[in-house]
Amino acid sequence: MLGDEAFKLVKEAKNITDSHIPVYNDEQVRLVTQETRYLWTRIEEMIASLSSANTLPDSQSTDMFGTQPLDQFNSSTTKGSSSTPISTAHMDRENINGQTSLYILTVARNKRCLLAYHHRRTQFLRSLLWNLHLAPSLVPPETSAHVSPEEQNFAREYARLNASYRDAVEEQLCPTDSLDWTANGEIPPRDLFIEVRVTKDCGEIVTENGVVNLQAGTQHYLRRSDIEHLLTIGYLEHIHPT
Repeated sequence: MLGDEAFKLVKEAKNITDSHIPVYNDEQVRLVTQETRYLWTRIEEMIASLSSANTLPDSQSTDMFGTQPLDQFNSSTTKGSSSTPISTAHMDRENINGQTSLYILTVARNKRCLLAYHHRRTQFLRSLLWNLHLAPSLVPPETSAHVSPEEQNFAREYARLNASYRDAVEEQLCPTDSLDWTANGEIPPRDLFIEVRVTKDCGEIVTENGVVNLQAGTQHYLRRSDIEHLLTIGYLEHIHPT
């Protein structure tokens, strides 16, 4: 049925969570755009057929209500005719009008579904980048494998523009310090320092207290702001006090 392919895309977009994004469905997007282009071609053809029908000579056409011209109607009534012959042209015109309206609505719906699908995916990428301190290089490989090349370009450009804006604001407000743009402005952290366990090798990182080597299986007591992005992507595990 019309619009079924677009509905499948919307269902996929609904399955996107804060921590998971499905593989970009290039084939499904292609089917929706192909259907939309086909419908638009049919719309143009049907509108052209209606326009050509309206330009026929009066002797070969009916009036806007699908009846015979007035002079033919008068001549038939003077001959004692009790009814006017029903014209099929009006019925054909109504059928074409209805089909054209259906196709136009389907095209508009397909466009909305395509926009919703891509908007939901870009929402996920924006949220992920802010959690990673606008560092696309820290995006997990399994997530990178699920996004299209165009989405990867979007992520890099989005991070670059926001990092440029962030640096300009920090230069004006606090030239000697930096702001944590990923911190929750409504709920302040309970602990400045937390104990973490390394689940994946991270190598050496630079903190305010010096260089720390984060090897898998080791535990550390670190400032939360220094390793917040590593917690987000699952390289570190927060050890909650018992």
